[in-house]
Amino acid sequence: MSLQELMRRIRHYKISDQADEINVVLRGHYGYYGVAGNLRSLVKVYRAVELYWRGMLRSRSWAGRRLTWDAFNQIKERTPLLKPKLRLPYRELQALAVL
Repeated sequence: MSLQELMRRIRHYKISDQADEINVVLRGHYGYYGVAGNLRSLVKVYRAVELYWRGMLRSRSWAGRRLTWDAFNQIKERTPLLKPKLRLPYRELQALAVL
């Protein structure tokens, strides 16, 4: 399932449940793509998820249209998204590369 489909499916969940669902997807993405040299791409995915989640929250109601970045950052403090993390850092990757 794509992230956009997931966001559409969880649109009307509580914000804490939305963050939990999004974190499951992010954890899997970071686990699969979190190899050395790919941190910049992981950060891009994190930012895209952040932007899409804010847009989805803004589209839930008329009151949501006033959701500023400050208010969104307060929501993220209460229900944080997983930050990008390398699952296979450079040292471990070097150890695997040696034949």
